[in-house]
Amino acid sequence: LKVESFTSTLKNHISQIEFQFSSQNYPLTPRDFRNSWGALTKELLTSEGFGSDLASNNGWMDDDLKPIVAGSKTELEKAQKIYAFVRDNFTCTSYNAIYTQQPIKTVMKTRKGTVSEINLLLVALLKHAGISSDPVILSTSDHGYVFEYYPMLTRFNYVLSRCMINDHEYFMDASKPRLGFGKLMYDCYNGHARVINEEASPLSFTADSLMEKKTTMMFVANDQNGKWVSTINQTPGYYESYQVRNKLKEKGAEAFFKELQKTYGAESKLTAPVVDSLDQYENPVALHYAVDMTPAGEDILYVNPMFGEATKKNPFTSAERYYPVEMPYTFDETYLLTMEVPQGYEVDELPKQMLAKYDAEGKSFFEYRITQSGGMISFRSRIKMNKTLYAPDEYEVLREFFNMVVKKQNEQIVFKKKK
Repeated sequence: LKVESFTSTLKNHISQIEFQFSSQNYPLTPRDFRNSWGALTKELLTSEGFGSDLASNNGWMDDDLKPIVAGSKTELEKAQKIYAFVRDNFTCTSYNAIYTQQPIKTVMKTRKGTVSEINLLLVALLKHAGISSDPVILSTSDHGYVFEYYPMLTRFNYVLSRCMINDHEYFMDASKPRLGFGKLMYDCYNGHARVINEEASPLSFTADSLMEKKTTMMFVANDQNGKWVSTINQTPGYYESYQVRNKLKEKGAEAFFKELQKTYGAESKLTAPVVDSLDQYENPVALHYAVDMTPAGEDILYVNPMFGEATKKNPFTSAERYYPVEMPYTFDETYLLTMEVPQGYEVDELPKQMLAKYDAEGKSFFEYRITQSGGMISFRSRIKMNKTLYAPDEYEVLREFFNMVVKKQNEQIVFKKKK
């Protein structure tokens, strides 16, 4: 087995036997380690390395909480403010931890801790503010699946916070900067998880429940000098928006848009960039910008109607695959173009239209539509994949499907000069 694209971890697919310590006997102190879920969560809640601080009065939080929740009119608003405070003011030192190495009071003072320490502090703050909250333990996708029917604590590596407000569940991870309230990163959607409460409530986070929806609209017009003036409005999916926010924070807007400009060619010039909803972390961002392009003056002009948005490479390169394809989320990507025929040219050839269904029901599909009316070209490309897990015997069909997408999205419109 070798690591390929869309692989959680090879540990999930290697046949193996795992052992867990069951008991110790005389001359040691007799003890049975074989837990039920209820016994395991009780043990965690009383452990100094996990939940003992949650049962404390934590009166030291009073002075910190007052300015955080000041002006809150509802429990939800209060929870949002507490979450934002922890997310924006604490640095995560490790994203692979169940147990704590320091008391949450120390975490509050130093403003840094592991993922378990930060999210357990969040739980404690919410509880102290009178909001029903519990920790949740899970295994991230790169750590492997969890056994639902038998508690093995070594299978877990991550801690979240859950709160209940007006019978609605909110899951939070304050260890990730710029992650919205009630949002989790896609690597948390790895199946079975457990609420650490008296009921040891089971949870299931499935990748199929995530839909990454992206829409790009582009309008290309001719100016008086025969150049193209393009306006682009794009709304990426939530996780792509998260990456955009991080890139803008790390590189700055100028470097970010300079890199984006390269996708339109060396002769292009990107102007008037605007990013909406940049600080509204619960929502996707929206990108707006213009691109000035100079078409080559040859007799024959080749133009890809998708410009920089075409899929360049099939992510499935191997001829065979021996374990499933595991996508992190389902996705729905739509690209729309309205384009004026270049000045002094006429359409010689348009790509052929097509609709390809991946499944019999048509829930996953690829659509490619292009028409000409007078001097205007209208184009639409949409690819939607409605599930995330594909068995090895589906791999050949999946690979060929994406081969077709790549080939089609890189076809070109042919323009020829008017005589």
